[in-house]
Amino acid sequence: MFPERDIIKILKRKLSKERFEHTLGVAEVAGDLAKKYGGSWKKARLAGLLHDCAKGLGLDRLIELARMSSFSVDEYEMNLPPLLHAPAGAFLARQEFGVNDQEILEAIRHHTVGSPDLSTTGLIIFVADFIEPNRQFPGVEKLRKEVDKSLIHGVIAACNQSLEYNIKKGRIIHPNTLLLRNECLRRIQ
Repeated sequence: MFPERDIIKILKRKLSKERFEHTLGVAEVAGDLAKKYGGSWKKARLAGLLHDCAKGLGLDRLIELARMSSFSVDEYEMNLPPLLHAPAGAFLARQEFGVNDQEILEAIRHHTVGSPDLSTTGLIIFVADFIEPNRQFPGVEKLRKEVDKSLIHGVIAACNQSLEYNIKKGRIIHPNTLLLRNECLRRIQ
C-alpha cells in the first residue's frame, strides 16, 4: 500500500481541483470522526482519501471497473451512472493503491448510498462525504450538528437529507439508503 503522501500526490494529478479539495476535506473530517467515535483514524483517513478516486472517469470505464470489482453492482447502480464511481473506486483502491483492508474497501464501495451493514469506518465515510467543510447546501449545518450528537444520529440525518433531495427531484432512490436509515433507527431505539 502506498504511503499517504504518495496517494495525495497521485490524487492531486488525477482529480479536478474541486474534487481534490473535497477529498482532502472528507479525509480530515473522517479522521476527526474516527477519533471521536472510536474508529480507526488510519482507516478512516485512507478511505476518505480514496472514496472518490474513480470520479471523473468516463461512463464506459466506470462500468468496466464496476463489473471487475469484487463487490456486486445492482441494477439501480447500473442505471444511475453517478453511483458507479463507488464500486469502481473500491476496485481502483485495491488494484492501483494496494489497499487490501476489507473495511476500507467496503467504506469506499458504499459511500454513495450506504448499506445496512456498514462498519464504523463505512458510517464515518458515508457521513463525512456530506459534511466536509467544502460542502455548502441547505441543511448542511443541521447535518453537522446531528453528527456532533452521535455518529448514528448523523447517519440518519444524512439518509434523510438524501431521501428528501431525491424525492424532490423525482429521482430513483437506491434501497440501501432506506435500509441504512432503518438499521440506524433500530440501533437507537
